[in-house]
Amino acid sequence: MSWLWALLGGALTWGAGCGEKEQPPPEEPPIQRAGPAFLVKDAAGGKPSLFDFEPYNGKTLAIDVAGTLYFQRAPVAFSNNQLWRSDGTREGTRMVQGPWWNHPSMAPERLTSLNGQLLYAARVSSADDAPYRLWRHDPATETAEDLTPYQDLPKGAHGDAAVELVEARGRAFFGVQEGAEGALWVTDGTRNGTRRLRSGLGLEPPVPLASLGARVFFSVRDTETHRALWVSDGTTDGTVKVSDLVPPGGSVGVIRSGAVVGDQWLFWMTAHSQASGELQLWKSNGTPQGTEPVSPEVFFNTAYTSNQTGVVLGDSLVFPRFRYPEQVWELWKSDGRTVELAASLGTLEQGPIGLTVLNDHVLFWAGKSRPEYTLWRTNGTQAGTQPLLTTRLVDQSPLLPLPPLVLSRPGGPVLFSAWDAETGLELWRTDGTVQSTVRYADIEPGPESSSPGWMVVSGGHVFFTARTQATGRELWALPIP
Repeated sequence: MSWLWALLGGALTWGAGCGEKEQPPPEEPPIQRAGPAFLVKDAAGGKPSLFDFEPYNGKTLAIDVAGTLYFQRAPVAFSNNQLWRSDGTREGTRMVQGPWWNHPSMAPERLTSLNGQLLYAARVSSADDAPYRLWRHDPATETAEDLTPYQDLPKGAHGDAAVELVEARGRAFFGVQEGAEGALWVTDGTRNGTRRLRSGLGLEPPVPLASLGARVFFSVRDTETHRALWVSDGTTDGTVKVSDLVPPGGSVGVIRSGAVVGDQWLFWMTAHSQASGELQLWKSNGTPQGTEPVSPEVFFNTAYTSNQTGVVLGDSLVFPRFRYPEQVWELWKSDGRTVELAASLGTLEQGPIGLTVLNDHVLFWAGKSRPEYTLWRTNGTQAGTQPLLTTRLVDQSPLLPLPPLVLSRPGGPVLFSAWDAETGLELWRTDGTVQSTVRYADIEPGPESSSPGWMVVSGGHVFFTARTQATGRELWALPIP
């Protein structure tokens, strides 16, 4: 019998050899659905949750890479941080193989999609002081290649990876620390295509800011009290200083986020070192002559994230402004030549946040008094600025106050989470009109909330996390509406 067993490669079983019938595999439970949404997989099996948190705004927690969703189970600070992937099926939703299986401290951070590949920062070992490197994940072989084998990435104040990658036409630029100086690097996602562009750039890693065509703007701290604007086209000779950016009121030009409008980059800079809430709007086309303030006016605005300091609507940057001492919030716009008032929103406890472009309008959240907050739309005029829906915060989502607005595809609709007394905090959608702003799926039936978390478009689905009493917080999806 032993020779037959060896010949068949162990395919026989004791039951089969004794004439017993093989047992059929257990049937998969039916897919749990709620309107157009469905539970992708109960990965934790029952009440325990795959996700131990409500990831409302985790931009680097989940991304699309060539039609496949890659996501982290928990934020970097959590001990059960892992990398997963999903194609929208049970079989295709699983943990990604890698050294982080038994060492959560080595889990990928700063997930980035480049040329259909997954790039990330990760430690080289589980030691607390282990350096970070830049890695590329090969989805076919599930292996990781170190793109910077001899170059560590910068660390943040909490020991996490502090690298920022900005993509420009198939290449990603990032800054590193080399001894006492900063250096700019570039990668196309391969080891041979990962190289230093220029060293000796100031006192700390340069910070890539935005891409304009094939060029990338970045900030260099060249003295203790000054930062300069540089630009790179991906070559050593084309990596040059643009401007010293000396703002009115002081010598510290701290550059904040901005947006590309036409053939120029509009960005914000602090007016002086002791008042970082006072911002001045600048523009640059990548030349010294084309880098200057758009207006001498200084705006008081505490909103620094990329979707609060402005979005591009048509040929203008639309951004919020807090007017002091009047204590009112306004929307302003600039085409890079002038700056003008678009609409006044009155007195608000929470100013405009989550600005999202939908066709010829911008959608955003604003709150007059907690716990209520309102979804607004604007076309950049006072008459075209109106509320769409008033909802409220719930105790089940304490991490961040307002949920993201996610464009499901060009032309919409926009998906988001909202609360009402009948169904709790559930999934909603809008096409930008009051009539089209409706609940889309009640995932946890009744007044209990499923609290949908981050939403990422990948492949033919919109993925998100949601919680039910039966399964805990797991991965859900819906076909792109």
